[in-house]
Amino acid sequence: MPLVQHRVMEVGRHKNVTSVNVSSARLMGGDLVIVFPYKTDSMVSWGDVQVEEIKRGLRPAKKTEESKMKAWQAKRSAVIAALSDCGLILMLYYSRDRDEIFARIHVDESHLRQVAEMNQHKLELKEQYLSAFAEYKSDYAGRREMNYTDRRVVSHLYKAHVDQSEEYPRPGAIFRPNDVIQLIDYIIRSGDHHCAGQDIGQLLHEGHILHYFPMHEYRKLKEMDQDWFRTFAWGTNIDLVRNYFGERIALYFLFISHLSKWLILPSILGFILFLVDLIIGSPDNYTAAPLSLLVGVWTMSIIHFWRQKCARYAAKWGTLKMNKQLEPTRPEFMGDSRINPVTSRIDRHYPWSKRIWKVIISWGVLGLTLMVLLFIVLALFALRHFCGAKARLTFQFSNAVIVEILNQGFTALAKWLTKRENHRAYSEHAYHLLAKTVVFKFVNCYISLYYIAFFKAHSHFFGMPMSCVNDDCLNDLGSQLGMFMIVRLTLQNFLELALPYLMQWYRKSSEDITFGTGLFSQSVTMMADMSNAEKQSKKDEYDVYEDMDEILVLYGYTTLFVVACPWVPIIALASVMLEAYLDQKKLVFLFRRPFPTPAGDNEPWDTAFDVFGMIAMLTNTAVIIFSSHDLDHWSHAEKTILFLAIEHILVLYRVMLGTFSPAIPSEVKLLQQQQEVMIHRHLDLGGEEDDHESRAIAMRTTMAPPPTVFDADMDDEMMT
Repeated sequence: MPLVQHRVMEVGRHKNVTSVNVSSARLMGGDLVIVFPYKTDSMVSWGDVQVEEIKRGLRPAKKTEESKMKAWQAKRSAVIAALSDCGLILMLYYSRDRDEIFARIHVDESHLRQVAEMNQHKLELKEQYLSAFAEYKSDYAGRREMNYTDRRVVSHLYKAHVDQSEEYPRPGAIFRPNDVIQLIDYIIRSGDHHCAGQDIGQLLHEGHILHYFPMHEYRKLKEMDQDWFRTFAWGTNIDLVRNYFGERIALYFLFISHLSKWLILPSILGFILFLVDLIIGSPDNYTAAPLSLLVGVWTMSIIHFWRQKCARYAAKWGTLKMNKQLEPTRPEFMGDSRINPVTSRIDRHYPWSKRIWKVIISWGVLGLTLMVLLFIVLALFALRHFCGAKARLTFQFSNAVIVEILNQGFTALAKWLTKRENHRAYSEHAYHLLAKTVVFKFVNCYISLYYIAFFKAHSHFFGMPMSCVNDDCLNDLGSQLGMFMIVRLTLQNFLELALPYLMQWYRKSSEDITFGTGLFSQSVTMMADMSNAEKQSKKDEYDVYEDMDEILVLYGYTTLFVVACPWVPIIALASVMLEAYLDQKKLVFLFRRPFPTPAGDNEPWDTAFDVFGMIAMLTNTAVIIFSSHDLDHWSHAEKTILFLAIEHILVLYRVMLGTFSPAIPSEVKLLQQQQEVMIHRHLDLGGEEDDHESRAIAMRTTMAPPPTVFDADMDDEMMT
């Protein structure tokens, strides 16, 4: 792509920025890209019209288009001037259709080190220093008047991240590409010294910037894709995911691997019990009660041990005690400009007094939607009764498809409602969206199963007597649950992968048609193909929220009624493996590279999974006690007492598990303390150092001679 000269960009005294010899600069990996709008239409004549553009039949710009492009030009010039003033290296070029301008942003090593120290960015130390994460500090030559005793040389403490293809550490290898991305983003957004102070969210919201994303590194993507099972599904190489995509996405795939491993034993046991059910002809047999207890222990344990695993990896990645960071403003956020009380800079503000009414309206719409949902479910069961037993499988399949359609429809509605609430930070937006979707999807996905399990037998529905096949509701429950799982395994996963591909194909086809028929109708030369940055800009943004939401629904199907369908864990294991495969394919090929987000846990999802596990324990216990025929001779009071006893025992088990095996293991706490001491001794050069020689080397001072031991106290000798 041709390099855009600043005579086109019109930035005045910054016209020499693009003339920097990028190849000779000591650049780091992890480039960022800003996409500026240049023209309202590729067929509009604007700016520096070259010879080949004249022969393409470009039309003159209208007044409205000209005013908009002038506004874009003014803001673009101001942004580029700010970026160049703070020392960033820019490489600018046109898009293929010459309607956009791409700015690839680099930074040299010296600037990166300055900003890392100013931002107190944490880097990993070498293994001999327990791989602790400590704030970056540069070497200090010391002061001459102090005979250089205050000299500090600590650069050798930081770990060098060397690729397998590199024989020696490259300059600046202590910074991972994720560190570079985070620091460049900090330089662009922050108003501190040597920073640009650009409100990217506001620029995106106003349309002065079209896209803002880090560039993919295809070599690393290929390495991860070749060994996708060990990297994404089984978690063996999860550090590769963390080093490329950040801790937030790495923890998602780590949870996928944790869930897969925990599903192996229930899958084996479930297959054996499924064979028993086939022989007996019903899941309502002598194996149901012990299976219910095992499921209760399993659901009460899996998230607890996940939190322990998460704590170990967070300690390894330096995010266990991560301080709460000030999040960037969402581009969709709207508000009045004011002085931010935290940063003392101009920021957008939207008072809670205005938002509260939108939140109330959102939950009112949710309540109305749930009422409509209940009516749809009742109508389906009434239709099922009219159609008779012959339409049993057809009804169950239709019910499963309708559930998935309603899930997709409400997800879109919940996103629109949450967007109206106008939350400033991504975490606030995610929490409110999660609360709505969990409530709706729990009712939508599982209400028919609860009805079959507890209310269908010997009841009346709109005056019609209801009954289960062969008077065994667990058979009906198991077949409907199995249909839900099969539809989710096939239809849902197909759409999850097919829709992004179709959207990309449609966008590419539309652009190619416009590019071919419009630009080359009178062309005399072929223009270059899209650059890598432009190709990546056409992709969608990845949101881990949607993938976690799917796993949560799948987890509910797997655990809530497993006593009625013991082979569900097998389907769940296959679904989790398929989900890991599809998600990594989407992440690698179909989406732009997301910004690496530090994270120490999967909250609020960990809490949601924990709540689902508690509900699953109660549900499976209630199914055995109230819905099976084993306790038909018991009174309702006796059944209730037994249910409460089992529930209290399992809750007590969970309390004891948390007491004697805490979520943050003792070895993790000990490692944290050891790392703090190691940082204090070697990086801060404080405390008592056992090895005097290594301390002297760190400070680069002359070792003091050993002290002389006298025969007696010299003061006493002089007094006598």
